[in-house]
Amino acid sequence: MTKSIAISVCLFTLLIALSTFAGTPQDWGKWKEGELLLENHSFEEGLAAPTAWGLEDGACCDRGGLYTMEIDKSNPQHGKRSLKIVGHKATGTAWHAKIRQLDTSMKSGEKYTVIFWARSEKPRLVTLGIQMQHDPWTVYQGGEINLLGPEWMEYHITFQSNADVERDMWVGLSIAQSDVDFWIDNFRYFEGEPEDDLNRETPFAVTASQKLATQWSEIKAERF
Repeated sequence: MTKSIAISVCLFTLLIALSTFAGTPQDWGKWKEGELLLENHSFEEGLAAPTAWGLEDGACCDRGGLYTMEIDKSNPQHGKRSLKIVGHKATGTAWHAKIRQLDTSMKSGEKYTVIFWARSEKPRLVTLGIQMQHDPWTVYQGGEINLLGPEWMEYHITFQSNADVERDMWVGLSIAQSDVDFWIDNFRYFEGEPEDDLNRETPFAVTASQKLATQWSEIKAERF
């Protein structure tokens, strides 16, 4: 009887531990198609810096690039705030500085979409980054994106995952190829096509004549 009780207690403890590990809505394999897999997508949370987002530049890694980020309330695309990236010194190499969110996931064989709004003081390039967040720094998806200028424009890409990644990659933009200031807002990453976005406030145009006016330019993987 005592042995039976001890086994039951152990099993109960294990179940509690597993339940605790399950934790949040973004846990591995538990999301719905179209559910946002990034936190604070509209930069409404946080004071001087946005919750869940980080900026990496030469200040951390002796690469030479220098950038800062700040919350901007003057002209948001969505909600009451956007994120402004201020370029102080470019290096000409995109991955020398990044704006990104860590600990994201994807499932092999599924389609994923990254879609966001951006504007810039004048046209400039940024580079998509979906990459393993430690050595060997595997790039799962990349590509140059031409931000067209001071008006808000929406950019997106849908790709098929070829790897199972559990909270071990970052999603964001590499930015050190230019020091032109730019803004981002409503930055979303989810499983599915653009029209599957459960957070979208207006229906996504799906007919050939209603596609996004601006899409991402040449998509090519690179190390950054």
